[in-house]
Amino acid sequence: MKLRNALPITLLAAALAACGGDDDTRYVDRDDPTPVEYMPVDGYVLGFWVMDAQDGCDGPCINDHSPYGDPLYGLDADDQPAAPTLADGGEVGRVAVFADDYRLATRDTGSLNNSVIGERFTLHLRARTDQADAVPVLALAGEGGTALRISLARDRLLVELPSQNHRLLTALDAGDGWREIQLAADGQRVTLAVDCDTVEGFDVAPGQPVLSSGTLGAVVGAGFTGAVDLVRISRRDEGNLFCAE
Repeated sequence: MKLRNALPITLLAAALAACGGDDDTRYVDRDDPTPVEYMPVDGYVLGFWVMDAQDGCDGPCINDHSPYGDPLYGLDADDQPAAPTLADGGEVGRVAVFADDYRLATRDTGSLNNSVIGERFTLHLRARTDQADAVPVLALAGEGGTALRISLARDRLLVELPSQNHRLLTALDAGDGWREIQLAADGQRVTLAVDCDTVEGFDVAPGQPVLSSGTLGAVVGAGFTGAVDLVRISRRDEGNLFCAE
C-alpha cells in the first residue's frame, strides 16, 4: 500500500496536530493507563504527538512535543483537507476519533519526512477500538511503499514489516480499552510489547533494512474506527516508556 498524496505539500500521516506548544500545558493527566509526563524529549525524537486539553481548542487537541513541533494535518476520504488544516493552526475541536477514511498525516517539510529512521528505533502507540476487524491505525511509508503497518482490532494486533518479511500477529484480551503498543529495534532484534508485556520478536535479517533505507512519512487512521491518544517515534532504542519503573 502506498500512501496517497493530495495537497500541494505532500501529506503522509502520523498522529495529531499542534495547538500551541506552550510548556505550561505540555502534558495533561488524562484518563488513560499511563501518563506521559516522564517521557524524555531529545533530538532523536522525530515526532511525539499527544492528546492534550488546551485553551483555544473546543476539545482535546493533539500537540507535537518533539523538539521539531511538526503538526499533523487531516485528509478526508476524497483526499481533501479536513480539520486540522494548514490554515487553522492545528485546532481539532474534538478527540482524535477516526472513522471511514479520515486520517492525519505528516507533510514533506516535516522532520520525520526528512530523516532516515535507521536500524535502531522505538515507536510508542496508544490507541483503542471496539471493531472486530483489524484495520491499519498507523503506517509509515515512502517512495518504496509501506515500511510499517500496525493494525488493531478489539481482540488482536497485527504488525507488518515488509522489508523484513515479517507479520507479527498477537491475540489480545477482548475489549475496547486503551492498548499501549511499543515496537523497538536495537540493530539486531525487533521486539513488540503490549501493555508492558513483550509478546513477539525476531532477529533482523542481515542486509535488509528494518523499515527502509529512505525517508518515511506517517499516516494515522485511513479506514480505522477508534481513537488514538499518543504516537511517538524515536531514532534510537529508548526502552518501553509506557512502563514506569
